[in-house]
Amino acid sequence: MGIKELRLSRILNPESGKSVIIPIDHGLVMGNVSGLQNPVQTLEKLINIGIDGTLISPGIAKITTDLFTSKDAPGRILTMDVPLPSTIPGGSGGTIGHKLIVDIQFAIRYAFDVVKVLLPWGEKENIQMESIEVVEKVANECDKWNIPLMVEPVLWGNSIPKEKKNDPELIEHASRMALEFGADILKIPYTGDETEFKELVNILKVPIFVLGGPKMDNIENVLKVTKESIEAGAKGIVFGRNVWQNPNMESLIMGLKEIVHKNSNIEEVIKKYNLA
Repeated sequence: MGIKELRLSRILNPESGKSVIIPIDHGLVMGNVSGLQNPVQTLEKLINIGIDGTLISPGIAKITTDLFTSKDAPGRILTMDVPLPSTIPGGSGGTIGHKLIVDIQFAIRYAFDVVKVLLPWGEKENIQMESIEVVEKVANECDKWNIPLMVEPVLWGNSIPKEKKNDPELIEHASRMALEFGADILKIPYTGDETEFKELVNILKVPIFVLGGPKMDNIENVLKVTKESIEAGAKGIVFGRNVWQNPNMESLIMGLKEIVHKNSNIEEVIKKYNLA
């Protein structure tokens, strides 16, 4: 096992080799987002429930180191960049710029297991090149220091029509290009078809984690995406808003853990944790 593989193992369940990761880094772009108004308190709850990993911003990392001293503490993934959507705090819109906010030395000083950057597509040409430069710079630093790099290619840009933002073919292209740029791990959307997604996972070779994205219509869909992704070969899920914006967060996480680690069926999980 190499150093990168050793660090990657810290965000995986040692028995199943898979992972339920709950990110709380949304405030970097979305500000005081609903459901995450108190990120430290939310993180404490998530750790007590027993998640396998989390994504956090540099600022939250600096004030929560004491929460990760236990040998059973979840793995930590550092969000290193911000694709700013607006000049107004908490505003939305197209990406107006994409910059790194810390370097790899921050990840080393704070003993992170993995680092993560975004790779938005469909942006203006100059911003698109900024994003590629962000990925390339971090990929080179990660190789130098043997830290696994998670890349999240997203179809956010205004030049991609709304009806194409979940297009399986575009997801495949974006994922392949992120791999070519140097990703050790990919955080990507589920394409909606288990057979097609399994083929994509097999082609890409690197560990695949499925993102949650915007809040889904109902819990059954959250569980369905989880089940099909894992059965197709994904290493785990990275669900934020679909978890901490749910009033039944603890039960939902317990259900997700059963599906990811024990391959439980959806109906059993819904009944056991009263998720209907």
